[in-house]
Formats: sequence, structure tokens, C-alpha cells
Amino acid sequence: MNGTSKHINEAFARISLEQTRAFILTGGKSNHEQDKDLQYSKRLLTASDPIYNRINTLYSDNRTEREKANDEITNAVTAFQEVYMDIGMKAGARLLYQLMVEDEK
Repeated sequence: MNGTSKHINEAFARISLEQTRAFILTGGKSNHEQDKDLQYSKRLLTASDPIYNRINTLYSDNRTEREKANDEITNAVTAFQEVYMDIGMKAGARLLYQLMVEDEK
């Protein structure tokens, strides 16, 4: 029985939010394993700074176009955020349903 307990403990030790997210979204490993220990705010800045810096460089002389490009990026990211939040809530609800209802059968 001790070997089974060790196997179960090892399985639980491998469980992480990042791995679960990557598996659900892509079926594989996360592309951002190195970022998993960073705070959310730091991860967001690390990911967004390069594109906003590029936009500011491309449109450094044209404030109207720079703001328009920033707005377009923000609108696109917001749409992704909303869609993936919806998907995440549905995935969580399905997992909870399986744990609470289907396992009782």
C-alpha cells in the first residue's frame, strides 16, 4: 500500500494551474513556463510592453495614429480576454460537474 500512496502523492505534486491551463488550451506544455512564478501584473507588463513600445516607435511623430493603434490592440486583447474568460468559466463548471455529479454514478 505504501507504493500506491507514493504514486498518488507524486501525481498530486505534478498538478499545477499552469499545466492544466496549457493542456486545456493547447493539449501540451505551456509556452510560458519561465513566467509561472511571476505575479500576474508583472506577466502582463512583460507580455504587453514590447508591442506598445513598437507602436510608440512606429508612430512617434503621429499621436493620432499611435492612439488609434493602441486602441486597436486594446480592443483585440479585450475580445480575447472576454472569450477566454467565458471558456475558462465553462471549463471550470464542466470539471466541477464531473467531480460532483458524474463521479457519483
